[in-house]
Amino acid sequence: MKMKKIGILAFIALLTMSFSVMAQDTARQKTTSREMKWTAAQRAEQMAKQLDLTAEQKEQVEKVLEKQDAQRAKQMATAREMRETQQATREEMRAERQKQIEANDAELEQIIGKEKMDQWKAIRAERMKNMRNGNGMRGNRPKAGR
Repeated sequence: MKMKKIGILAFIALLTMSFSVMAQDTARQKTTSREMKWTAAQRAEQMAKQLDLTAEQKEQVEKVLEKQDAQRAKQMATAREMRETQQATREEMRAERQKQIEANDAELEQIIGKEKMDQWKAIRAERMKNMRNGNGMRGNRPKAGR
């Protein structure tokens, strides 16, 4: 009888500790996702460093990125609405997004030039490859509070 009580108490203690560990992981995930959201200014700064852009180019790139953010937010709202009404297929949404990326790239290329745009596309492709391999954006996150 005494062993049964000890076993039950040990089980309850273990269960309690597992809940607290899970709660800590959830809090860490929320912080990480919040840190990963780069502003247009942060992305423009990063591009300026990587591509050695002038101040004028950086300012123009930031404006383009802000416009892209607004377009993306609108697309996400539309996609959410379409998903709810089941009107669009995944392929249609993907094609629309690809068309928008190409238009944005053309606009950026006018600002930074073909050579730097090719360099940027290579950087972006490498980042996408890393994300597909499960590495995410580790080591490439903006600092909290910036």
